[in-house]
Order: sequence, then structure tokens, then C-alpha cells
Amino acid sequence: MCSIDLLISLLLIGLLHPSKAELNFNNDLENNQKFKSVPTTIKSYENDTVLLPCHLDTPFRYVRWHRDDQPLVDSRHPEILPPNERIVLWGNGSLQVSNLKAEDTGDYYCEIMSSSNHAVQVHAIEVQYEPSVVTEPSGILELPIGAIFEVICMAKGVPQPSISWRLNGNTVDQYSNSGNRQSHIFEIKSRSMAGLIECLATNEVGQPAVAGVQLQVLFAPEVTLPQSVVYTRVGDRTHLECIVEAAPLATLQWFHHGVPVAIGAHISSQETELGVVNQALDSYVSLVKHVLTVKKVRESDMGQYECRASNSIGFKSATVELTGRPMPCVFKINPGTQSSTSHVLVWQTESMLPIMEFKLKFRQIPSANITRTIRTNWTELTIPAQVTIGPIYITSYTLHGLQPASLFEVSVLARNSFGWSDNSKIVRFATGGEVELPNYSTESELQYDATEEVFDNEITQRSQIFTASMTHNGATTCEYSGFIYLAIFIQICLNMRYT
Repeated sequence: MCSIDLLISLLLIGLLHPSKAELNFNNDLENNQKFKSVPTTIKSYENDTVLLPCHLDTPFRYVRWHRDDQPLVDSRHPEILPPNERIVLWGNGSLQVSNLKAEDTGDYYCEIMSSSNHAVQVHAIEVQYEPSVVTEPSGILELPIGAIFEVICMAKGVPQPSISWRLNGNTVDQYSNSGNRQSHIFEIKSRSMAGLIECLATNEVGQPAVAGVQLQVLFAPEVTLPQSVVYTRVGDRTHLECIVEAAPLATLQWFHHGVPVAIGAHISSQETELGVVNQALDSYVSLVKHVLTVKKVRESDMGQYECRASNSIGFKSATVELTGRPMPCVFKINPGTQSSTSHVLVWQTESMLPIMEFKLKFRQIPSANITRTIRTNWTELTIPAQVTIGPIYITSYTLHGLQPASLFEVSVLARNSFGWSDNSKIVRFATGGEVELPNYSTESELQYDATEEVFDNEITQRSQIFTASMTHNGATTCEYSGFIYLAIFIQICLNMRYT
């Protein structure tokens, strides 16, 4: 009895651990000529069922199947079950594999023995399945502008997936490829690169697979000022604002003439979170409005203030001026008819303190060239201001003795006890005459040349006296603006009538 058990054990060992020498492929042509079936590679999908044929021209004595090095079934030993219930041996020697899984991919060897022949035929199953993909790194990646980093994409799937890259939904070029592993090197050149970096794997089986990393670009604070100059007067309450955008969050300190501002009963500060422009991409970016409040302005409070913001990446600052000077003058549309040798100018400004005088400069531009490449010297006139009620000053002034049919440009500034205002924007006008000229409006605005920021660098005083007529009107509120312009129009008409 023991000898019988030993014999069965040896047979089982031979079945479960077959020797590769038994699978003789030295003469594949001779082997295949013995088969009615032909070698087959079946490409199928998960959960499908496939049938691998194995037929000889003559009846066979037994047949057995292997997948790679793993024994599957043997017709001589039906009591030995296959590795799983999905594998079934048919009576004609064919092998059925149902409910396919990815691990069923491989080479299948059919070894068949007839009364006179022993042959082996090879088939293959390729189970195609949709791709899967992972990236390294994943999650959230925080890096500053200027950083260079690599994202690795590892994909699986049959057939082998193709890989592409996207940044915020836009396709980017591939960098390197090695089988199912691909990498892409990125350089952060600006904040616009912040967002989702994705690796997309496709193989036309099922849906594409996507994995990625969320890039958060860290940057030094960016500072903006709603107003670079804040106009006030002694005794008033005033606010200085500074808006800071940064990642990570920035801290801010105020300075007055280079000295840190003492926060207390006289001056207070507060911060307000303004949120983000794009919540989906920039939720990590802070946007904060910082307000410095001077509760009762003193003369010593006037001057330059600096808001200095800093974080772990760097710092940035901006300056805002608190002043009692007049606001820059603004030229208004001339409501009157101009003559060939004169022109009426109207401008408006606002000052918390009484304006003492205006400084008007003008010069002629050669009409053959209005691109400002040819210059003439400025002529400057000092015009005294009249007393007005309220902070609004509207002034009209008539220039006489001008060259007919010519082009001119003009600018003006105002002075009170705190000093001169900034220059108004330079505007152009034309005088009438025999030559037809473009209708230049006094509202046309031109950019300053760097050399025109300071009057005294260019102005040549004329010795002759220009005759001029001037009217002055004031208003305390905007409700009187219609009345003011009507009064100006009437006064200008009277001026032109009697000059």
C-alpha cells in the first residue's frame, strides 16, 4: 500500500512540477504540422471568455495545459482541480478560460499525446484593460518662482498606454519616455504656472486615467496702492491704504519718513481679507487690505509713508504721500468760440486750504510736426487765485497774442500754504486762421516727458507782458456745477466781447 501511495505522490509531483524538457519546441514546424488547430494569440477584455484550441489529426491519449511555468489541467488526472474554477478542459482538448482577469495574460502550452505522436502547441492570451496612473509627487507641491522640479508619471494598462501632460487643462509637450514611466521637468517662471499638473494615460480601453499634483507657486509680496497721494488738511481724519498679495501670508509694517509708525491713540491700523480672484487655483494666495488711520491730522503727520510687506520669499514696499497740497489741475472743455490769436483755457482743482496762485506754462508746436520731436521753450505765467467758498476752484484764463493757425500745448499747477500741486496733464489746442487745423480739444491728454517733470529746467521767462482776462468761480459742492459752468460761459463771452 505504501508503494502505491509513493507512486501516486511521484505522479503528482511530476504533474505539478513538470520538467521543461518535456515541452519540446526544437521543431516547431513539425509540431504544428501534427495539429489541426493553429497557434493563436487572443486579445480580449476583462470578464470575457476565450477558448484555446488543441486538436491533432489523430485521436489523442491525453492532453495537458500549462500557462508559462504553471500547470493548469491534465486529462490523466481529472481529480486534480485547476488553479481556479474559471479554467475548464474540454473533451476535445481545448482549454476554456472564463471571466478573464489581468493575471490570465500569458503564453499557454498545449501538450498532447496520441498513439504515435507527442506534440506541443503554443497559444497566448492578452487581456486588455483600461489604464491606471499615479504621479510622484502627488497631492500639493509648494515651490517658489524660479524653482525647477520633476514630475514622474507611472502608468499601467494593456495595450501599453500613451501618456500626455496637461497644465491647468492645457496640453504641454512630453519631456522623456521610458515604457510605462514618463517624466516631465518644469521650471516655474511666473505665478501663472500655479494650478493642476496632470498626467493623462490612454490606451483606447475604457476611460483615460488621470493623476496629478497641485502646484502652489510661492512669491514675494506684491504691493498696490489705491491712491499714491492722499489729500487732507490739519484736523481732518484720513486713511492710507495698502493692498498686499502674497503666498505665503505677508506681514506689513508702516514707516513715516523711514521711522516705524507708532500705533496708538492717534494712529491705528487694521487688516481686511479681500479674498482671491480665482478660488479654484489661488485659494492659498492671501489678498489683504491694510489701512492706516490718522484720527486727527497734525502738520507733523504730513509727508511720505511706506508700507513694507514681507514673507519667507522676500519683501516689497510702496510709498504713499499724505499732503495738504492742491490736487492736480484738470483742464475742462472750452465752452466758448476761439479766435485766431487767442484761446480761453478752463481748469479745475480741489484744495483743502486756500489756493494762493496758479502757474501756467504754454508753448507753440510747429504745425508741420505734431509728434513732439521738435521743442520750443516754455513760457510761464503766474496767475493769482481769488478767494472761493469751499475746496473746488474753477478758473478760466484767456491767452492773447497767439500765432494764428498754430498748435500749442499747455499745463498748469496750483499752490497753497503746503506747496505746489503736481503738474496737470499736458493738453493741446489749436488757434484758428487761414490754415485749416485739426480740432484739438483741451481734454486731450498726452504723457509727460521725463524732462518736463520740473518746470524750472525748461522755462524761459518772457519780458513782454501778455494781456489777459480772467474769471474765477468757486463752489462748495457738486450740486452747483451746472450753475458754475453757466456762469463761466457767460463770463467768457463777455471777456471775448470786450477784449
